[in-house]
Amino acid sequence: FPTDPRFGSRKSHLYSYEGWVLSGLQEKSLAKVGVRLSGKLEISGLSENVYLLKIRSPLFEEYNGIWPRDPFTRSSKITQMISSCLTRPFKFEYSSGRIGNIYGPEDCPAMCINIVRGILNMMQITIKKSQNVYELQEAGIGGVCHTRYIIQEDRKNSRVSITKTVDQNNCQEKVMKSVGMAYIYPCPVDMMKGRLVKGTAAFSYKLKQSDSGTLITEVVSQQVYQISPLSEPTGVAVMEARQQLTLLEVRSEQGSAPDISMQSYGSLRYHFPSVLPQMPLQLIKTKNPEQRIVETLQHIVLNNQQDFHDDVPYRFLELVQLCRIASADTLESIWRQFSDKPRYRQWLLSAVSATGTTEALKFIKTRIRNDDLNYLQTLLSVSFALHLMKADEHTVPIAADLITSSRIQKNPMLQQVACLGYSSVVNRYCSQTSACPKEALQPIHDLADEAISRGREDKMKLALKCIGNMGEPASIKRILKFLPISSSSASDIPIHVQIDAIMALRKIAWKDPKTVQGYLIQILADQSLPPEVRMMACAVIFETRPALPLITTIANVAMKESNLQVASFVYSHMKALSKSSLPYTYNISSACNIALKLLAPKLDRLSYRYSKVIRIGGYFDNYKVGAAGDVFVMNSPGTMFPSAVISKLMAYSAGSVADLVEVGVRVEGLTDVIMKQNIPFAEYPAYKKIKEIGKALLGWKELPTETPLISAYLKLFGQELAYVNINKEVLHQAMKTVLEPADRNTVMKRIASQIRNGIAGQWTQPVWLGELRYIVPTCTGLPLEYGSYTTALARAALNVDGKITPPLTGDFRPSQFLESTVQIRSDISPSLYLHTVATMGVNTEYFQYAVEIQGKVLTRVPMKFDAKIDMKLKNIKIETNPCHEETEIVVGRHKAFAVSRNIGELGVEKKTSILPEDASSNIVEEPFKPSERASSEGFTMQGADSMPRKDAYSSQEDLRDGTGRKTDKRDICVKLHRLGCQLCFSRRSRDASFLKNTFLHRLIGEHEAKIVLMPVQTDADIDKIQLEIQAGSRAASKIIHVVNSESEEEDESSPYEDIQAKLKKILGIENVFKVANKTRHQKKQPSKKGNTMLTELGTDPNAKNPSSSSSASSTVSSSSSSSAASPDRKKAVGEDENDEVKQARNKDASSKSSSSSSSGRSSKSSSSKSSSSSSSKSSSSSSKSSSSSSSSSSSSSSSSSSSSSSSSSSRKSLSHHSHRHHSRHLNGSSSSSSSSSSSSSSSSSSSSSSSSSSSSSSSSSSSSESLSHHSHGHHSGHLEGGSSSSSSDSSDSSSSTYSKIWGDDEIYQYRFKSAHRQEFPKRKLSADRLSSTYPSTRSSRASSQAASRPKFLGDVKTPVLAVFLHGVRNDKKIGGLQLVVYADIDSIRPRMQVFVSNLTDSSKWKLCADASVLNAHKAAAYLKWGRNCKDYKMSAELVTGRFAACPAVQVKLEWPKVPSSVRSIAEWFYKFVPGTAFMLGLSEKTDKNPSRQARVIVALTSPRTCDVVIKLPDMILYEKAMRLPLSLPVGPRIPASELQPPIWNVFAEAPSAVLENLKAYCSISYNKITTFNGVQFNYTMPANCYHILAQDCSSDLKFLVTMRNAEEAVNLKAINIKLGSHEIDMHPVNGRVKLLVDGVESRVRNVSYVSAGASMWIHSEKQGLVLFAPAYGIDKLYFDGYTLRIQVALWMAGKMCGICGKYDAECEQEYRMPNGYLAKDAVSFGHSWILEEKPCTGACKLRRSFVKLEKTVQLAGVESKCYSTEPVLRCMKGCSATKTTPVTVGFHCLPADSATSLTDKQTKFDQKSEDMQDTVDAHIACSCENEDCSA
Repeated sequence: FPTDPRFGSRKSHLYSYEGWVLSGLQEKSLAKVGVRLSGKLEISGLSENVYLLKIRSPLFEEYNGIWPRDPFTRSSKITQMISSCLTRPFKFEYSSGRIGNIYGPEDCPAMCINIVRGILNMMQITIKKSQNVYELQEAGIGGVCHTRYIIQEDRKNSRVSITKTVDQNNCQEKVMKSVGMAYIYPCPVDMMKGRLVKGTAAFSYKLKQSDSGTLITEVVSQQVYQISPLSEPTGVAVMEARQQLTLLEVRSEQGSAPDISMQSYGSLRYHFPSVLPQMPLQLIKTKNPEQRIVETLQHIVLNNQQDFHDDVPYRFLELVQLCRIASADTLESIWRQFSDKPRYRQWLLSAVSATGTTEALKFIKTRIRNDDLNYLQTLLSVSFALHLMKADEHTVPIAADLITSSRIQKNPMLQQVACLGYSSVVNRYCSQTSACPKEALQPIHDLADEAISRGREDKMKLALKCIGNMGEPASIKRILKFLPISSSSASDIPIHVQIDAIMALRKIAWKDPKTVQGYLIQILADQSLPPEVRMMACAVIFETRPALPLITTIANVAMKESNLQVASFVYSHMKALSKSSLPYTYNISSACNIALKLLAPKLDRLSYRYSKVIRIGGYFDNYKVGAAGDVFVMNSPGTMFPSAVISKLMAYSAGSVADLVEVGVRVEGLTDVIMKQNIPFAEYPAYKKIKEIGKALLGWKELPTETPLISAYLKLFGQELAYVNINKEVLHQAMKTVLEPADRNTVMKRIASQIRNGIAGQWTQPVWLGELRYIVPTCTGLPLEYGSYTTALARAALNVDGKITPPLTGDFRPSQFLESTVQIRSDISPSLYLHTVATMGVNTEYFQYAVEIQGKVLTRVPMKFDAKIDMKLKNIKIETNPCHEETEIVVGRHKAFAVSRNIGELGVEKKTSILPEDASSNIVEEPFKPSERASSEGFTMQGADSMPRKDAYSSQEDLRDGTGRKTDKRDICVKLHRLGCQLCFSRRSRDASFLKNTFLHRLIGEHEAKIVLMPVQTDADIDKIQLEIQAGSRAASKIIHVVNSESEEEDESSPYEDIQAKLKKILGIENVFKVANKTRHQKKQPSKKGNTMLTELGTDPNAKNPSSSSSASSTVSSSSSSSAASPDRKKAVGEDENDEVKQARNKDASSKSSSSSSSGRSSKSSSSKSSSSSSSKSSSSSSKSSSSSSSSSSSSSSSSSSSSSSSSSSRKSLSHHSHRHHSRHLNGSSSSSSSSSSSSSSSSSSSSSSSSSSSSSSSSSSSSESLSHHSHGHHSGHLEGGSSSSSSDSSDSSSSTYSKIWGDDEIYQYRFKSAHRQEFPKRKLSADRLSSTYPSTRSSRASSQAASRPKFLGDVKTPVLAVFLHGVRNDKKIGGLQLVVYADIDSIRPRMQVFVSNLTDSSKWKLCADASVLNAHKAAAYLKWGRNCKDYKMSAELVTGRFAACPAVQVKLEWPKVPSSVRSIAEWFYKFVPGTAFMLGLSEKTDKNPSRQARVIVALTSPRTCDVVIKLPDMILYEKAMRLPLSLPVGPRIPASELQPPIWNVFAEAPSAVLENLKAYCSISYNKITTFNGVQFNYTMPANCYHILAQDCSSDLKFLVTMRNAEEAVNLKAINIKLGSHEIDMHPVNGRVKLLVDGVESRVRNVSYVSAGASMWIHSEKQGLVLFAPAYGIDKLYFDGYTLRIQVALWMAGKMCGICGKYDAECEQEYRMPNGYLAKDAVSFGHSWILEEKPCTGACKLRRSFVKLEKTVQLAGVESKCYSTEPVLRCMKGCSATKTTPVTVGFHCLPADSATSLTDKQTKFDQKSEDMQDTVDAHIACSCENEDCSA
């Protein structure tokens, strides 16, 4: 085995050395940048194991070019600088292959020593005598890392070759430095898998063995560091370092010790210089920083007066860099120069705040102490300085000193920002050290102690938030003082402070999870604590990433949980986590999945009233990136709305996690502030009475008033930056300003005067957004640095002045505003410049060789306009200038370079674009060139993903420069000719993605995108652009282009008139057209209109009386005859025929019914849809119509018992058709025969309703059979239990077909039945029924349908709004656009129309939109545009109805004609539909549906769930039982019979119905009680005793409702209401309810009582009385002697008590007794709310008393006597019980021989522990002979 290598002590060895570093992408022919050092080394022995190293003729060469084509170039400047230190002698210790200490000349630059380390690192070698292959942790230049050796011997030539590999990702002590990454945590789960930067090194040694020892003859080392910003396996940038050491000669001469003094520089391990090198974005001379800072400041300020100069981010970074090296005195002297120049001050302060050095902090401290800064500047500079500061042992004391300065202590906001900033400094400092020094934590701990001793809430909040920012386990003791676990005093601390204390544990849990979990689980499990505190504890526990045992414990707590808020929160949190896919939640999500199995799924069904956790997240495994957003919604029992919402976003990338942003809002007691009425409840008699009654109830306390509070906080990267706390005083002040006229006027006045005086100013704020640096040494000794630097600059220049005429007078009233005219001139130009650079390469103080990717976005939005607002005339005019010069609104640029700079040539930097200009283009785009015609001809070409309609000029350019092909160019311009402007979007990009398609390769290259506003050459120059808006009655007078129905709607009139005239001539018919007109107005269909009319009229020329029914049936006859005649056409007409039959039947029925017009609408709508398609085809067969007219009449058998002469063929055809019709529906495919795709579906839905009622017995068997088939088809399709006819024994194949299809009744196979078909039932209605059911308006409206629905609202209404956009020249308007809005909102059927037209003479372009509610079940809208609104159309309709027997709504969207651009966007969007549906958990089925329409059907299967079916052209998406966030007031409970008219008007009543549904009712009917929370129980009231049913338990004590059984009868009740200054009694007398107000009787019938001030009114309703007192919180109280229903206001939630419950949604805690404990059962609950009365005077003879258990009990082996811990009802003294009921009671037991007895007053049994439960009898009725009146 080889011996250790060594150099002979008497010899001198000469080696040649070469080392280079290159950075770039790994592909060839892209630019790389780097440096090469070569030279000769002379190593000679000084003494045993100490050697001298001399570097002879070092040469530095740099590389910046295309690899491997370009050569290295010599850099004489660097060679000169470096050789001055490198050529001096160095000493090193070397024994048995290991390098010891290294010595060099004093004050040698760190870089030179590190280069020497890099050279010596090649000689570090560990040889084991016994093994050839081994691994160990070996020290090297990059730290102590995992190293592997393989030794191969060549015995013959006595040579040894050794391979050594070093894994730089697996080091015990890795040398690296990171800046700005303090808040990014390594993910505990997968440490190695996803590191961004990975590195390895390989060394090859050749050793020669000789007698004198082993000598190193050659060493080659190679090292690779690769970074993959998005963890793509191939998208990597590489730094490659290589060294070679070759032995040239060995001379026998001994080295002489150098005559200079040397110092030790330590071992091989790389040393970072004390000051980090400059940011690798520019090299700055650091001599004389003061002068340089002044120059830079002047440059910045002068070049950025009006707009941002392009290099301002670099200049700002330069300023920051210079301030970093400046001393405090330098900064002071600069401040003295510029303190009186506000612009210079602004830039200087921003730069100093961003430097983050001790000097800068001292400087800011001095500024604050001397009061040099205003409030805003102090706020910004303190917060930036602290959050961007470099945290080390020098800066922490200065920061601590800063927060204690008096100026900051005085102002609460400053103190808040400073303390939070300081705690972040501590957090960063302590994350680097193993133990955090106590001195650093002390200031914050002192703040906490002081807050507790003084009891100041605001200081407690601040201290806790700071402790949370620091995240040190040493603070736990302080936090516990605020938590109700250990300290008894903590229960007095407000809830919001306790919540802050729990949140303060979040960061601590990263360092000490076990301790934190221990405390939090105690809080979560303690049911006596407020639910909000426990929910917060739950949220924090899950952040500590608990293991399965703890999660199971939490599930166990939730299982036993009686508080539904907490249970819901825990359950939804677990459920949300169990679905998470992020790597760092793998363990916790699988644990939650297991634990969920323990919990009841009913918790999933809780509504939005309960607290929830919503989590949205995703993880892309191939890029190792992910993000998760959590929203915690915490409800307090008292409010309908969440009391706290916390949302946070976390990002995960390559093995590390960062909390990006978190926002929390918390609201307490706000309802009280909003609902605050100036009613002095406490002064009313009721208040005192209720208070007295309360004293009689055992242990009753009124609820404490919630102190109103709004608080919000913001965290970035887990550090709280700021929070705001709005307390009671501020809130009351704000409400006062809003509500009280005096205060409001002063505010308005101030605003008005500000406008009049004008506002002008300029504001610029540079923000340093962050510096991320990660530095590792390479094997050559040069550092490799990855960095990212971002700056943002915001500015706003503002110049606004205005005037108000007439000017406002002194006694200002808001009404003056409404009479005045306001003129405003404004010039506002905000802009934002974002600049970010990412670098990779070598960065030292002498030179920088790096790959740079820089991106910048500059946004400017200049707004210059004059506005004139005339309040009186409701007119607004805004004028602005047209585009005179090019304005770039948004510019984004992005480039990648290889850059080299050195300090010898300042200001000269060599840049090479990484993607060379002549890089080989994408092979796909290369044209094929035949040899004979070479390239002489021009080929026009298109880029790979360029648009097909590429502008002509771009292809010409392609030919001119050879590189154009790779540049993807796009230009899109929108021209507004009349306004002289065009908006252009242009994009240029060329990147390296043709080499490899990764994100990194896309970044390499150049990209540019911009949005520019450019002038357009117009025939007439424009002076101004004017926008005018006119609302109200004057809008009509302004209209320029008259909107009339002729031009806007289709020009239908002309063809119709021609046809009419001709037909009149031919047929001599006058009144046939009535029907036609009705049909035509219903739905405008451009297709085949004329044709339809002809056929519909020409079908039955022999008709004697062309009434509506005959014309309809004639249509039928024709179609049926044609189908009978030509079997091959059956299928085509079949589907429509069916509709026609029904239609005929409808019409017949209608003519017989008392109001013939009532069916007009439904029949017309169906006919209009179907006739166009069916009759146009059947026209050919009209001649045969007479033969089958009988069949048509038989088909309408519903009305008449017509002859049974229908031919079998027609009957068969009917039945067949119905089949086809349905199967067609089930398949969902549209047959080509229907010209209007919607006709079949919509008309068929009507038939289903009619068919069952229509098969009348009078018809002959044959026809009824056909009908029965037909109806059977419809109904079985709905699975509604089938109609009576569905069981008919049909010989047809129908039943089998259906059983096949409906065997598996998937939800999407049901059909939607629209309700507006059922609006007019097909059975006869008697006249009085009709008049009562329909309001008169509805029937009249229906009859005059054609007249009452104008096509064009302008015929009956004036426009409500007109808007014009013009160009103006010489005060004359030219061209532009006009928008007119008509609205008819107040009618029963609201409607709105919008017309936009182009005012240019030549253009006929228009846009028409119409939206209307057609009836109670249908709303429709359409949008048409193009030439006269005829080119394109889209329409939508919303219909309510039933779907699979549930109430449902269907939204249908159709797009018969849309432009190709819209279609292409839609197609692009459509690609994402299946994926999105899959992500959302919808099921998908491929299906052919009508091609140009989409339908969404939502059916409510229960108030909280719905089925959703979405039918798209080629797929159906569906989902069963989707959860709704709140329950809707409709459900399957409504039987179909109730869907007859008048049906609930969805459009008008839906919102109020949902709101009503939120309000809770409490009802008592007989013995059944339903509480506000919906809990039902039976309870029999004891005789004659008043029970407290519902009472306001807040401190206002606004009302009290009590009830007792009335004497009259068993089930009758009497109630008493105490409310304000009234006492109201209602009790039944002789079947009526008698009312007494304050003892005064009112009349028995038609009661109507209104109290003074109308705060309460009572009137008769149905059999009883209704009381309204909304100001007191009673929305409605109904009482009829048997039943009482109370509805209280939403804002009373959580403030109620009594038998009706607390109204807090806590169903599990409903039996709450007056003392706040839960009763064991309903009976003892009811008894606890009985009001006792005085003996002899009151009717109630019961009172509560503690009882002794009759039997003695063996308890723990001791004979015991037991006393109840809660009182039981017993009769008074001298009375005996006539009726009892068992109740369950808890007992406290004492030894049988103890002296305690029930009569002892001092023994408070209700406060004793409960040892056992037992049932005892409670008395509920008494008879009193000799009542003791003294008791």
